[in-house]
Amino acid sequence: MPEELLFDQMRAVVISDDRLNQGGLVLNTECLRFAQHWGFRPRACRAYRAKTKGKVERPIRYVRHSFFYGRRFLNDDDLNQQARHWLDHTANVRRHRTTGERPRERFERDERDALKPLASTPYPRLGRAAARPSTKRLPYEHHVQRRPLSVYAEAVR
Repeated sequence: MPEELLFDQMRAVVISDDRLNQGGLVLNTECLRFAQHWGFRPRACRAYRAKTKGKVERPIRYVRHSFFYGRRFLNDDDLNQQARHWLDHTANVRRHRTTGERPRERFERDERDALKPLASTPYPRLGRAAARPSTKRLPYEHHVQRRPLSVYAEAVR
């Protein structure tokens, strides 16, 4: 677990941010409880600061475009197995354009020793009881289809 995690200003993390006006940042209580359990310090991007926001959003776009789109999977286990293979044979062994290094080598050299161990117990969820996992297997494949945002905007109208 890293010491600090950087979040976008989503409602699940940030309730209000008045840092631009010399005020403070108010974080969601449940987010703070989650962070305390796992042992990290939550940090939120500043509003209207593209430099830090890109650090949060760019990896998501990379995974979506390079791994997810057009992929078929049967269930979560199948998806996780495909993701592990993609990480081990594609994403973590390619040479990164900005750093000029392979992510796996950089992680082993600079980051692994800085991580703390995960909490020994699962996160105690508040609210309604967690749904029991289904033992029934779905007989069909899931397919992630790529659509422009305008399709979703039209569906909302």
